Amino acid sequence: MGTLFNQTTRKDYFDNDAVKFLDTVKTLARDHGLTVEETCRVLELSMKIDDYDRKDEQLAVLGRLIKDLIDEISMLREKL
Repeated sequence: MGTLFNQTTRKDYFDNDAVKFLDTVKTLARDHGLTVEETCRVLELSMKIDDYDRKDEQLAVLGRLIKDLIDEISMLREKL
């Protein structure tokens, strides 16, 4: 996963990706005895959880960067 200053551009989605997604939804619904609507809801929740995990990872990196900056400023202050 890319982070600040190291983020790849988002993939452009074309019709082919949408068709693959729809096929996946139909297959999952059939295999698990769910309606298409239920399957879409499950996938939506899964994507939300994944998004939250990505944000947590990005915030952790930001936190480390801020800590490193504080440490550097403290060292500079001690040298003065």
